Amino acid sequence: MAKENGNETAASIDRRTVLKLAAGAGLAGAGALNLARPARAADTTLAIWTGFPECQPFYQAVADAYTKLHPEVKITVFSTTLREMEQKLSAAVPTGTGPDIYDIGTNITVNFIESGLIDANSADIDKYLRGGGWNKFVVDFFTINGKSYGLPIWEGSKASMFYNKTMFKEAGIAEPPATMPELVAAAQKLVKFDASGKMTRSGISLRLSGQGSGIAEKFRYILTGAGADTIVQAPSGKYHNGYDNDGGRAAVQWVVDAVQKHKIDDPKVQHDAAAFAAGNTAMLFREAWVIGEIQEKNPKLDYGVAPIPKWTASSPHKMLLQPWGVYVNGKSGNKPAAWEFVKFLTNPENSLRLTTMTGWVSERQDVDWKPLLEKIPQFGVFVSPPKDMTYYVEPILSPWDEIESKLADKLVAAYVDPSLNGNPANLAAAVKAMAAETDKLLKEAGLYGAS
Repeated sequence: MAKENGNETAASIDRRTVLKLAAGAGLAGAGALNLARPARAADTTLAIWTGFPECQPFYQAVADAYTKLHPEVKITVFSTTLREMEQKLSAAVPTGTGPDIYDIGTNITVNFIESGLIDANSADIDKYLRGGGWNKFVVDFFTINGKSYGLPIWEGSKASMFYNKTMFKEAGIAEPPATMPELVAAAQKLVKFDASGKMTRSGISLRLSGQGSGIAEKFRYILTGAGADTIVQAPSGKYHNGYDNDGGRAAVQWVVDAVQKHKIDDPKVQHDAAAFAAGNTAMLFREAWVIGEIQEKNPKLDYGVAPIPKWTASSPHKMLLQPWGVYVNGKSGNKPAAWEFVKFLTNPENSLRLTTMTGWVSERQDVDWKPLLEKIPQFGVFVSPPKDMTYYVEPILSPWDEIESKLADKLVAAYVDPSLNGNPANLAAAVKAMAAETDKLLKEAGLYGAS
């Protein structure tokens, strides 16, 4: 997922099984939440759930503004970690006890849509979606078989490279690295060790550990740069692994070398946004929400944001997009009122408020970013990427989350496996085993095809 609050807190669950739960079933804890129930039109209470605690103040601010205009509507907001949210939604929505409104990624919505738990957008909402507020790429992402579902709210990725300007100056590095070889060279100058050889500051904080699909998602930044991908679509329309090849082996080798050969990162040191904000790493590949984290934890930090380096100077710029959606529960008793609020939530004014308050970049293309950029120029690469940037997205397939989660487990082990250090044959065998499991999951879902 795009953001796991530093760490993903639970392993993925079999959502296809959960969606078959009988009425009244659910995961422990879901029933204790403030759940939405049908209410009179003159006294409507809407419940919103989010897996992003930093977005709760934004939702509450928009809710307060909305209830001033519509005092007959009351709105409650519940937040928890992303993985817990996925579990709670997967348990509650099928039983009709979930919230009226929730934000979530396609790894969940693909199953909800297939199970009839998210309605296709009405003509009014579809017209709003296609009215020019969002570009065609985003609109198409929210369209399946000619029908649209939900509305875009923020961009869950557009990951870029955060770099510590003070550390760069001290190391005599004038500009952020533009290629992966330049990144390694810079990181070797930036990493620090104590007298015993223990790493005290990483040159770059990579996603080396954790739980769930986020590890494999972050690996894709390197994998796609190397010219491969987790899965690719065959001419038949089916899918197969896209990394049991030179590009896949080179990408895994790059991370193995970063840890074991070049020693620019170590699983034992602090990682992710917390490490960057604290000054314990010099570089980090992450999304725009880190800007908000820095503002909160270390507002005096002197840092910049640049595109993730290209694999080589002649390689194309590539960026993962993860359009994140907000949806009305198909079993809500307050659908008309919920949709009116969602339209208000996603208007240009509140879209600017979203990015200003949370760091997540709105998906809308008609937001005036000038006031924000004057105050926080680091948002520049997120709201206005290089013109030669090419984009890729997550496939909307029911086994995708499981594919990434299983791959993640193997990547974590590979990064620190000493038998893969300087041994191309062993590394190739490890990549082949990962790829075989990816293909196996595609076959089980009836989606595999090599040609």
